[in-house]
Amino acid sequence: MAARRRNTTAYHTYGSVAYAPAYDGSAVRVPRREEELQRVPQPRTRERARQKELTRAQVQVREAGQVAPFAVVGFVAVAVFAALLLLSYVQYTVLSSEMVSLRSEMSSLQKENATLSAQYEKVFDMDTIQAAVGDTMVRPTSDQVVYIDLSEPDTVVVYGEQAGENSLVSAVKELGAVLGEFIEYFR
Repeated sequence: MAARRRNTTAYHTYGSVAYAPAYDGSAVRVPRREEELQRVPQPRTRERARQKELTRAQVQVREAGQVAPFAVVGFVAVAVFAALLLLSYVQYTVLSSEMVSLRSEMSSLQKENATLSAQYEKVFDMDTIQAAVGDTMVRPTSDQVVYIDLSEPDTVVVYGEQAGENSLVSAVKELGAVLGEFIEYFR
C-alpha cells in the first residue's frame, strides 16, 4: 500500500486567511457532526433586569495642606514691589507734569526778560545820559577805583554779646537747624 502523503496544514489560499488553518474556504464554518451532537439547546431562563438603586457617588476630598511660609513671603514681596512700582509711576507722572508747567513758565519768563532787557537798554542809553549830564561826565581814574576783597569768611558780632560764650547752646541750635533741614528735605 502506498502511503498517501497527507497535507499537514490546511492552508488553501494566500493572504490574510492563510494564517487561519481551520479555514475551509467558506465565510461561515459548517459545524461538524460531533459538535452538533454535543450541542443541545438549553432553555434560557429570563432574568429580570435589576434596577440599580440610585446612590450618590462619594467624592473624596483632599485635606487642605499647610501654606508654605516661602510662598507667603513671595506673595508679600510681589505685592510690595507692585505698590512701589505704582508709586514710582505716580511720582513720574507728577514730576513730568510739573516739568511741563515749569518749561512753559520758563519760556514766558525768557520772553519777559527779553522785553525788560530792551526797556533797560532804552533807559540807560549812554547817549541819553551824556546828553543829560553834558561834558561834566568823565571816566574814573585808577586812583578812584577801589577793589573789595571778599575771600575772608563773614563774621558778625552783635553789640552786647561776646563771641565764644554759650558755644554749647549755639551748637545745639545749629544741630537742631541741620536736623530740621534734613527732615524738610524728605518731606
